[in-house]
Amino acid sequence: MADEGTILAMARCALCTLPASQGHLCDGHRKAILSPALTSEQLSGRRGDGAATLLDPWGAAWPVGAPTVIGRSLDRSDLTILHSSVSLVHAAIERDGDGWSLVDRGSRNGTFLDGVRVERAALGDGARVRFGEVAMFFCDRALPRSAQPTGPGRTAPSRRDQLIFSASLRSAGGARIELSQRVEGGVVRVAGAAVDLGRLEFRLLQVLTEARREAAHPDQAYLSWSKVADQLDFRSYDADSENVRELVRRVRRKLQQAGVDELIESRHGVGYRISAAYETEDPPGA
Repeated sequence: MADEGTILAMARCALCTLPASQGHLCDGHRKAILSPALTSEQLSGRRGDGAATLLDPWGAAWPVGAPTVIGRSLDRSDLTILHSSVSLVHAAIERDGDGWSLVDRGSRNGTFLDGVRVERAALGDGARVRFGEVAMFFCDRALPRSAQPTGPGRTAPSRRDQLIFSASLRSAGGARIELSQRVEGGVVRVAGAAVDLGRLEFRLLQVLTEARREAAHPDQAYLSWSKVADQLDFRSYDADSENVRELVRRVRRKLQQAGVDELIESRHGVGYRISAAYETEDPPGA
């Protein structure tokens, strides 16, 4: 049993008095905003400090200043959320006298405060805000930054993850898809369009592409969900076929934005592969 000194030193949730299970949040508050369609690597920020804070489902603190723009655009957002439900410039948090206001910037899927869609509304400490399908908590004070979260949906670091991976896929009709790895994910380029993927999402395409390269025939390129999960190093003892299925759905949705509908094929009881309509090519200089 923990002694009294240990209990007193235990980190507390930023929103209640319960122990913080990860970052600044307790388990209950984390689950209240957790989304199976979001991974921690889809979030990034460029603001170093601020007077207030947004807390993500992993309890990580994102500084809020005056103003803080939230959106999918890396160039135009202070807090970038790479999620299909989030607009390029989705919303902003602005100073309003001594307080703060949440302002929608003409987003497609709406900005919400405690479950109610708003155009402009006053923000209070502990408010639950949502940008499209991505929910966070607002704290009317600065909280210390923490290390990059390693919660569900993030791959475990390995030597393989440190390697720079690139590949090209070409369809029978001549359409070309290029995969380029980044430190925190990767980019898929097709017909002049670019799709940003989180680390786990890009890793999925990498694993399937490598299996396709090594297979003598496309029918031999299928990987079962368990083999996919093993190579992705899911940080969950409960990872199952539904975790892989949801990841595949998420990548498919992102690729559809660039007009790529059938890059990942699935066969019930067999697994997943890069579509037989595509052949792998060695990248330039390989």
